[in-house]
Amino acid sequence: MTGGSSATAAGGVVRMLVMAAGLLGLAACATEPVDDGAGRTIEMPLQWQDIDLAEADVTLPLTTPVEIATLGKRIGEGQVFENLYTFHGLKGYVLTSRIVFGHYTGQVSKRLRSGGAFKLFAEELSLPPGGTMRVLQAQPFTSGDARTQGYFGRAAARPYHDRCFVARVGYLLVEYASVEREADSVDTIVEVLLCGSLPSDAALVEMLQQVKAVEDRAAFRRELAKRPIGTI
Repeated sequence: MTGGSSATAAGGVVRMLVMAAGLLGLAACATEPVDDGAGRTIEMPLQWQDIDLAEADVTLPLTTPVEIATLGKRIGEGQVFENLYTFHGLKGYVLTSRIVFGHYTGQVSKRLRSGGAFKLFAEELSLPPGGTMRVLQAQPFTSGDARTQGYFGRAAARPYHDRCFVARVGYLLVEYASVEREADSVDTIVEVLLCGSLPSDAALVEMLQQVKAVEDRAAFRRELAKRPIGTI
């Protein structure tokens, strides 16, 4: 399966942002069955549902330098598994969007590699009371894995001034031999828009460099229990 349209479409981003900015009403709703690839059926919500950190799709709760306030999950367009994080003491969100048995199209990867596309992405974002983001300095994202691609940087917006961090990074977290993919395609996109008294850029970049898919749920729960921060 391929993702024909990016989960980072402007309308979707604005919708996620409104919820993450304090209007996040996560509620259980109708679900539909999804095969997890091992012959087991799992239920995923069609709309946002409040979940525990131990149910996160990726390992971000193990790497975040700030305490998570809420975590929601849903299925987006094209069977994209989405997790939406908000954080104590910060405005904004982190959104993870993962195609479990497939990948995003080459056009998505092309946009992830483009500094100009990243700037346009950031300028379409806003946080209440409505300040538009202005990228101050954008840098290519590196993680040691050549398949990881994206940009990050500081941004400014009223009334947060230059205290905003924006990122959009694509990863290939799981490679299936039975799934044909384009050479530079990714299966996961992580978008970040955080404003306020932020940790250092280095700490936020390190968080993004360590993103992995949760493959051993029991081990993930054990590691999560050891964390001094991250718990809702």
